[in-house]
This record gives sequence, structure tokens and C-alpha cells, in this order.
Amino acid sequence: MNRQNSSATQWPFSRRRMLQLLGGAAALPLTGGLTACGGAPGAATKGSADAGAVEFVYLGDVNHRKQFEQLFAQFNEQHPEIELRATAKSGSWAEFAYAVATQIAGGRPPDIVQIATEGQRLFSSKGVLEPLDEFIENDRSYVDEYYDDIHENLRLWTQKYGSPDENTYYIPGGYNPIVQFCNTELLEKAGVDLPEEGWSWDDLMSAGKKVKAQGAYLMTVQHNYWHDVLPWLTNNGTSSLDESWTTSLMNSPEAIEAGEMARALVAEGYAPEPGGSYDPPTLMQRGELAAFHDGAFGIVNVDRVGMTDKTKVVFFPNNGVHGSPVGWDAWDITRESPNKQDAWTFIKFLMSVEGSSFFAETGGTIVPARRSVATSDAFLGNAPEGSIKLVEVLDVATPVPSPDRGPEIQHIVEEGWLQVISGYADARTQFNKTHDKIGPLL
Repeated sequence: MNRQNSSATQWPFSRRRMLQLLGGAAALPLTGGLTACGGAPGAATKGSADAGAVEFVYLGDVNHRKQFEQLFAQFNEQHPEIELRATAKSGSWAEFAYAVATQIAGGRPPDIVQIATEGQRLFSSKGVLEPLDEFIENDRSYVDEYYDDIHENLRLWTQKYGSPDENTYYIPGGYNPIVQFCNTELLEKAGVDLPEEGWSWDDLMSAGKKVKAQGAYLMTVQHNYWHDVLPWLTNNGTSSLDESWTTSLMNSPEAIEAGEMARALVAEGYAPEPGGSYDPPTLMQRGELAAFHDGAFGIVNVDRVGMTDKTKVVFFPNNGVHGSPVGWDAWDITRESPNKQDAWTFIKFLMSVEGSSFFAETGGTIVPARRSVATSDAFLGNAPEGSIKLVEVLDVATPVPSPDRGPEIQHIVEEGWLQVISGYADARTQFNKTHDKIGPLL
């Protein structure tokens, strides 16, 4: 899962133009020797005149390609007849959508687009994806076995938020919630108890006072949408938008209370002033920080700074309601793909235990979708104590709100949150303004 800080999202193109491309891409004639294959699954296969390498497009950079190539090599041990090619596209999800739409409109459709929560509804609503229902029906026992091994919420959320109709456009993959990684050595020195279920907000302030007395910060408070804003909201029984993603909740009493709590940590000196550039895991390794919050990437980070044995994972601090934002990957096949059957064969491999284990065993930054893998040594073997919380929190998690104009809404929420935690505005006044700005975008 590639979760990015989009607080400075830039729009080098108009949203109208992007949606025009997405909406019309499937209707444009293809050029360059490719033929549209909108018929039955498997209409084009490897070896046909129109088929070629299966192109797998992902949001990321070239540094991720080596890992994908290793994955492809494992797949080719079983299917040497299918050639795979990974293509990286960078930027925000809006920019990613624009780049893929442009590629499709230009007659070079990718076959599989790995799409996180933020882009799933946008893509499926624009007619550029192939329904997967016939593929699923043809491999019903295989798919059912996969669904039986993943959390039911992943399947339900993917269908609810990723499908504008009765069709199925995505197979859900790995996910990322937010938990807290705690420095047990520093907390013990400060005389702070760390509850198995994480701190209550009252306990958090008490812990902050004791840690501050040791010349350290308790935790960080920043304004990244998924990483920093939504954890406070979801652990107070709310989110930025309602469940249908049609109404802002940013001026709700729960949101205001969450903003006030986050600001209090900064005001009391229990968290560094927002902004600036620092690395929380490194601060924790130096004994300057008692805890940081993250998704599965936190496992990689504590290992990077040699803190695995001195770290314990608990739920994010809560105000009587446990929660977490969560985003997840999903796999699809584009409507114009000339390699639909080969693309499905690779998606089946991604669903397999072997495919799911690959990212866990190579230090992946997402929680494997398969519970059997996520709870095995492949994922938890070298992880800090309590890392199972990354799996357990899915029971109470809330999907990252991702309406069509999600990047714009995200930017508005981040700006408002930063004003509050920096002390430039009180939460009630600022979040009423934030709410009013979001309304017209929904």
C-alpha cells in the first residue's frame, strides 16, 4: 500500500479534463496495432496477434520495480508462457488516474492497474474497467477459498465503494491501518504503563507529562490525511465524511473534540511543533520520542533503526471508541486490455498463498490480505511484539473516505487540521470553515 502525504497536492491539469479523459477513454478507437477486447473473458490470450506482455501499472517509482520483477519471476515458474511488465507512475491519485486515462486514450491500454482505496471509485465509475464477474464464476472455488481467508470487510468495502453498479471490478489485496509503535525502554524509564489496548486520552496526557520530564516527546502530531488526521477522528467515533461519502463530518462535536485533543499534546509540549522535517523512528531510537504511529511500514522502520526488540505495538490512543482509517490495494483488468485471460491468471497468482506471502517475506509495507499469511511468521516473525494489532484493528477500521473529488477534500481537511494543531485557529471555528468548503465538492 502506497500511502502518501498529499498535503501539497498540485493539479497540473483541470479536473474537468481528467474526468473527460476517464469518461471517454473506453469509447475512443485504439491505435498502434491494439484491438479493443470488450467481449468474453479470455477473448485475447498470449500468442494471439493482438496480445503481448501483460502490463501491470502501479503508483510508485522505479525503486518498487525490482520487487515486482522478483514477484514476476516467481509467477513465471508456474506460467513461463506469460510475459509481465511493471510500469511505475508517480504523483497523487488524481495525477495517476490522469496518466492511466491518457495512456488508454492514446491506444496503449495497460492490462492491470493496481489501485488503492483513493482511486477505486473514480476508476470504476468511468467505464475503463472490465467486470470480473465471469472470471470469478469460472474460478468460483478458487476465489471463494481466497475470500474465506481474508477479512469480510475487505470484500464488502471493495464492492460497496468500488462498484457503481452490480458488477465486480476489483479483487481486494493487502491493506494498511494505523497503530502505535511504542518505545518500551523509554516508557519504562518514565514510569509509564502501556495498556494492551492502547492509551485512553486521559492516560495519554498523563503519559505525556511523565515522558516530558525525561526530556522526550510522547508522540508526533502532524496533518497528513490518512496518517495523522483520520486516526484521531476514527478513534473518537467519527471520520471526515459520513459512511456514504456524501456529507462532511468535520464540524461534528467528535471531530472538534479530536482536533482539540491533538492540539493539547502540542500545547503542553508532549509533541513537537507541527511542520519541519524529522524521522520519528530515528527520534525513538535516540530516546527522544516514546511512540510513533504508522501502518505496516512501521515494522520496516523499527527494524531500520534497530528497535524491533524495544518496541511494542498497541492500538492508537482512543476516547472510548477504537478505530482506525484503512486503505487497501485492489486488482482489476482494464476494459481495453488485449490480454484479459493472462491478466486474470496473474491476479489469481496474487490471490494465492504464495503471492500473498511474497510481500510479507520481502519486507513489504502492507498487511497481507490473507489472514493465514498475516498471522504467520512470514509477516510477524521479525516484527515487534503486538504487531498482530495490525490485523485485529481491521474489525473496527473505517475506509479512507475517497469520493471522486477526494484529493481536493483531503487538501482542505489537511489545511484546516494544520491550523488547529499549530494553534492558529480554534477547532470549532476552523472546522466549521472546513465543513463549508467541503460541501460544494460533494
